[in-house]
Amino acid sequence: MPGNAMERDQHMKKYAIALAAIFVLAVACGSAGTPEQVVQKFLDAWNNGDGDGVVSCMSSESLIELDGFIEILRVAPDESVAQLAMMGLEFTPEEVADLTAGQFFTAMLTSEAGSAEMPDLSNVVIGETTISEDGQSAIVNITADGEEEELELLLEDGSWKISKTPE
Repeated sequence: MPGNAMERDQHMKKYAIALAAIFVLAVACGSAGTPEQVVQKFLDAWNNGDGDGVVSCMSSESLIELDGFIEILRVAPDESVAQLAMMGLEFTPEEVADLTAGQFFTAMLTSEAGSAEMPDLSNVVIGETTISEDGQSAIVNITADGEEEELELLLEDGSWKISKTPE
């Protein structure tokens, strides 16, 4: 019966489209989160020594300088090993040649010497958030050690990313 097959195909097509729409909405809503959630994810990753987690919260613009530094290290891996060792970071030339920003942050956050140079973010309190009128940027107020600071976030490919941190 051609009518039944055609109806079944149309029903399946509508079902597939509905599932696809639900999936897209779930991904879009789930990935963006809120600015506060991204700041909390960043803080959790920082405090747990998860460099990949830290990097995943940063905007592409904020990673440019770090990526440039990593590229410089990759040019001369043997020399970079000595420079990194002075920072308390142990890498082989092969590891430096394939170094990622996430690996660098993990090393900095988990080594005794590296972590001593990094700010302590274990007591940060997330405050008020202001989202711009166009919904493309936000400011999240944070307090650490009694000092108030602002984190700037951008909406990048549907997800909030930290663009600017306190100097």
